[in-house]
Amino acid sequence: MAYRQIPSTFTVKATNTPQPLFGSWVTAGPAAFVAGPCGMPVTLTLGTALTSGNDASMFHPGDEAYLIDPTGSTPLNAEPIRIQSVLNNTVTLGNQTDMSTQGQNPVTRFAHYVGAVGVGTFIMPRQMANNFLITLEDGGTGTFLYIGCSPSMTATAYRIFKLAKTATGVQPQYYSSAMFSPGNPFLMPEVFVVGAAGDIYNVSISID
Repeated sequence: MAYRQIPSTFTVKATNTPQPLFGSWVTAGPAAFVAGPCGMPVTLTLGTALTSGNDASMFHPGDEAYLIDPTGSTPLNAEPIRIQSVLNNTVTLGNQTDMSTQGQNPVTRFAHYVGAVGVGTFIMPRQMANNFLITLEDGGTGTFLYIGCSPSMTATAYRIFKLAKTATGVQPQYYSSAMFSPGNPFLMPEVFVVGAAGDIYNVSISID
């Protein structure tokens, strides 16, 4: 058993706006990324879901990852990608490892978006997990942190669980996916959260 190293807690960036449990969104990128497809590596600036403010530190060169456009985007696209390099709060996407109608090993196949959370395309490591544990840090302002299985989730739709806030200094609430048999059955890019802006949560990911 091992743990995915996550360098910081996470902050809910906008009230009632879904964000990846473990991931970020693209705040800036070249015109080719927005227009799509991309045949050459592109460098993207990420958001600040990590409380430390450096979301790119979630990624490592060679990582497989996903781009998923926020709900309501037109068009709405999703695709696998590969992280070529990481620098400060940017990641550079390298060529994918398959064939497509856009040519051999494109960087991206589709158009995507840049902007704040809920506008910019989500970017998430393709991490399979044996178990994940979420703690809603004490002293939050929102009544609940909602955990769901879709970028379209709300407080009631596509919800898995909800964690109630606790006062400062009180042991926080937590959710554990509680799967410790062999294998890594959970795909982390499927998990999203909704809460109150400024509330902080922690994620622990166990890997076989």
